[in-house]
Amino acid sequence: MFKLSRRTLLLSSAALAAGAGLRGRAFAQSDQTATLKLQGFGSDAELSAVTNAVTRFNKRYPNVTVDISMDPISNGWGDYVTRVISEFNAGSAADVYGTAIETFRAFSSRGLWLGLNDFVSANSGFSDFAPSLFAYGSYKGEIHYIPIGWNNIMINYNRALFDKAGIAYPKRGWTWQEFREVAKALTVKDSAGNVSQFGYEVPNQNFFVQPWFFTNGTGVLNDDWTASNMLDPKVAESLQFLHDLIHVDGVSPIPGKEMMDNQFMAGQVAMISRGHWIVQNAKANKVNMDIAIPPSKESDTTVIGFGAYAVSKATEHPDLAKALVLELTSEETQKEEGEKGGGVPGRKSAAETPTFLSFPPSAALYYQTLPHTKAVPSPANFQEVEKIFIRNYTAMMAGEISIADGCKQADGELNESFARLR
Repeated sequence: MFKLSRRTLLLSSAALAAGAGLRGRAFAQSDQTATLKLQGFGSDAELSAVTNAVTRFNKRYPNVTVDISMDPISNGWGDYVTRVISEFNAGSAADVYGTAIETFRAFSSRGLWLGLNDFVSANSGFSDFAPSLFAYGSYKGEIHYIPIGWNNIMINYNRALFDKAGIAYPKRGWTWQEFREVAKALTVKDSAGNVSQFGYEVPNQNFFVQPWFFTNGTGVLNDDWTASNMLDPKVAESLQFLHDLIHVDGVSPIPGKEMMDNQFMAGQVAMISRGHWIVQNAKANKVNMDIAIPPSKESDTTVIGFGAYAVSKATEHPDLAKALVLELTSEETQKEEGEKGGGVPGRKSAAETPTFLSFPPSAALYYQTLPHTKAVPSPANFQEVEKIFIRNYTAMMAGEISIADGCKQADGELNESFARLR
């Protein structure tokens, strides 16, 4: 059986109705009696897939109650970290947590999870996942996170606007300079010089902007996420390129607080940097969209972020909790989550279904580019690092501070934050 928390009720009354109809079915393969608390994240699409997974779990464990709670992460991952840690401190931790890579180190460094190396080795079905996802989900040699959906940032472009401008669609291996020329050709101004269509949106989010560093062979942090790398000249070069798209070429507005998804859907922006989560919105708005690998300077490496499940070290039912994770990460669940949108399924088989590959036309690129990704930098002080970077980045893009001075300022603040971790 399962029941939904009040928080979940607020998210989806439809899911409650579906769940109520399934209670009471008997699939008595185990007589174990227990209650498990499952803390997931996401919105109605994720809740639906999770609810269906729990229903399948209850066919094997009809006497186990699963309390489902979903967090929409409306206040960011930093607040989620604070919430989860407070639950452990209060002795009210869930048995299974869904979370994202931005939180991995913050949680693992506090010893909140069971090690899952033996669990993964004992279940051959996990070979359907790319090994790199388990590598990202490990801490000091121990797997802590079983992956679910992931997102890599691609260039999402409006094919209709390319056709109208007579521009060929991007090809693999296109360069920064080629991207710049395409963005200029796709920018439309009236006789007074007012822009009616931007060629690109220079990102306003930490996750979205990372490919501009990775494709230049650098990053905001060092490789093990323990210190700033803002003084690397390549970081300044990447920032200068984005700055010039705005202030020299005029192909993008200055990044503000609001993202430009709506303008992209309305055909007012030709290209944006986003992940797979944008697909459902593009389909609903009938945007003739496709995706391209981010343009290359030194490589075509893009950024990846993904969700996963972890088993609480405080659980009184570790075997039941692991059995629940098996169902939450099953092929059936992964297919449902992938086809309803929100991310690329962690299981390769679930990312190869006709429905998943039907849109955008180059959807196969999502999985093909997985070997050419780097994880979004996610140190234990992620919430501080993100705020420091975005504040200084936005000031540089707005021309409020020079690129050189902005890099120095961010470098000092980041290293002060890392010093507080020691």
